[in-house]
Amino acid sequence: MSFTSRDLRLVVSAKSVSWFGDEVAMVALTLQLQSSGRGAMAVAGLLIANALPIVLLSGVVGRIVDRYDNRRLLLASSTAQAVLCVALAFVSSPAAVLVLVALLGAGQCVNSATWSALLPTIVDAEELPRAVGLAQAGMTLAGVAAPAVGGLLVGLYGTRVPLLVDAATFAVVFGAAVLLHVRRAGKAPAAGTTQHGGAAIVWRDVMLRPLFVLLALFVLIGSMVNVVEVFLVRQTLGASTTWYGLTGACFAVGALTGALLCGRLRGRVTLARGFVVSAAVLALGLVALGLAPAVAWLIPAGFVTGAANGALNVTLASLVMGRTRADERGRVGALLNGVASGTQLVAFAAGGALAARLSPRSVFVLAGGLGLLAPVLLGGRVVRAARIDDQADSAAMTPTPAAAA
Repeated sequence: MSFTSRDLRLVVSAKSVSWFGDEVAMVALTLQLQSSGRGAMAVAGLLIANALPIVLLSGVVGRIVDRYDNRRLLLASSTAQAVLCVALAFVSSPAAVLVLVALLGAGQCVNSATWSALLPTIVDAEELPRAVGLAQAGMTLAGVAAPAVGGLLVGLYGTRVPLLVDAATFAVVFGAAVLLHVRRAGKAPAAGTTQHGGAAIVWRDVMLRPLFVLLALFVLIGSMVNVVEVFLVRQTLGASTTWYGLTGACFAVGALTGALLCGRLRGRVTLARGFVVSAAVLALGLVALGLAPAVAWLIPAGFVTGAANGALNVTLASLVMGRTRADERGRVGALLNGVASGTQLVAFAAGGALAARLSPRSVFVLAGGLGLLAPVLLGGRVVRAARIDDQADSAAMTPTPAAAA
């Protein structure tokens, strides 16, 4: 299929718009909690309510995505999420808000796993990194714009309008699903056969296993430093809120650049090497941020670290989805989201605990040091597995003497 196919544009656009709406809604709900006098625990409860279903339901959702038609799943989940967003705009009870946010998280789990499994169906293996890079770039742009738009809408209209905007984004997802040409329809397992879950699929694969371990580690250290980043900029380096915003913007621009550049990589071995190098650069970037003598040093260090993060995301997703069998992508994609969300929850708690005992500089340096060990210990396994895959593919395409005759 052509790389410029309408289906690819629909998937990238729908993923980006959906992410934008979710981020706008979370900004609005967070500001609502703060303005009502609730503290950090209430905000933490909101984040946990949204992420926990993604962790707990990853196994069930993965099986559903691999069994049922992708269009029907997207239509059903986007409709349900639009209804939930409208309901969320008109409730005020904290308990009701948490329940609705948790239900939105469950729908997000279905949507995300479905899009992830659908992307390799739309493009061929050679073009998958570029498609993943475009999708990652779109979500990065959405993540940059959403906080500003969410804050502006809350300031002008209150919380209700941003939540209705989120509901409207699910209408866009619904429309994209209707227009999709490619269908990914699974089937029930044959009688007497066992359908393995995502964890079992990953565990038995020599490449997926270290990739998922590295994913968990880098989500852990990345989310851990997010907890203390504001204290590094504002307290340790004595910088203004403007500088804090600039450092975050440089990281986002770097992530966008890394995602687009790594979309040009081709071949499993090249992707594997790109993954290992970006992991090492990301770890070194965290150390550099922690040791920065002045706030101005955070600008180049933040850009490089962001670029490594964007490259890491693209190479990881390309390797995982390219390695996974077509009929198992839903389960593996759901597990990927579940591991990322679960590790993020652990990281927030770990970051808070470390911040109570260590300086922000120490937390950054510690996180970078741990991250640097990962590609050293596990990177070789990923590259070797990729090389074996390429050799097997080359052997399969080489004609035998009989076939040549």
